[in-house]
Amino acid sequence: MNIIFGVYNGYNNIKTEKGGIYYFIKSLRKYNKECKVVILCEKENIFYELKKLCDENNVFLYSGFTKKYDMVFYRFEVYYEILNDLKDAKIHKVLLSDIDDVIFQEDPFSIQFTQDLYCATEQNIIHDTNNWSSNENRYWIKESQEIIPYLFENFDHKYVACAGTIMGNFKGIMSFLYFYVDVQSRRKIEKGVNDQGLYNIYVYNYSHSKCVPEYNISRILTLDRIPFESLKTANGKIVNDNGEFYAVIHQINRCNLEFMKSLVEN
Repeated sequence: MNIIFGVYNGYNNIKTEKGGIYYFIKSLRKYNKECKVVILCEKENIFYELKKLCDENNVFLYSGFTKKYDMVFYRFEVYYEILNDLKDAKIHKVLLSDIDDVIFQEDPFSIQFTQDLYCATEQNIIHDTNNWSSNENRYWIKESQEIIPYLFENFDHKYVACAGTIMGNFKGIMSFLYFYVDVQSRRKIEKGVNDQGLYNIYVYNYSHSKCVPEYNISRILTLDRIPFESLKTANGKIVNDNGEFYAVIHQINRCNLEFMKSLVEN
């Protein structure tokens, strides 16, 4: 069994200014009709069109969790609880994904890897002081320096690992989620520690089994600061430098959103 987890909470439409769950589910089910999908949404934020879309596409809309602080920080804790309950279910691969700004060009579980984690990378280099996105990621990483030890030199010449699309086998995802939950339990601020900062700390300091391909040869494309004109296409889809279709495209609102939506509608 393969399973996807995500959050769609606080919206009032299945289409949004960034894309929306409509494009996520429609593109996913075009290429994979069988995988399990669990979408977290606080009960008071479930609306008719959302429930209808999920029901029609075999997507489990889940609200049976304890509401804490901002959901962006505690979603990983809920994923961990659910997966821990499913530890005997023979889960093969897991994708933890943003929903609002993600689409698929192929089955995400067609991505092949032998390590525990398959990490999507941005085109941003962590130590690049001339890059606003890199500066922000270094700030997020440093947020955790009093909670979890790490070697900052391990980030030298490394691409930012994006927490919006995390792929792995069951063991790899559970190891990361255990790390995340443990660190969050030791935080000193109520809102929680930034998830992307923690993910980069884990990838480059704690994970012993991961594949971290550069964005231009990965099967997952994160579009932050990537000019639309630089993208390569074949047969109407976006391809990497190896000529392979990107299976997952993230942050579609940052690079010609209308074109990205057309990949789904067409």
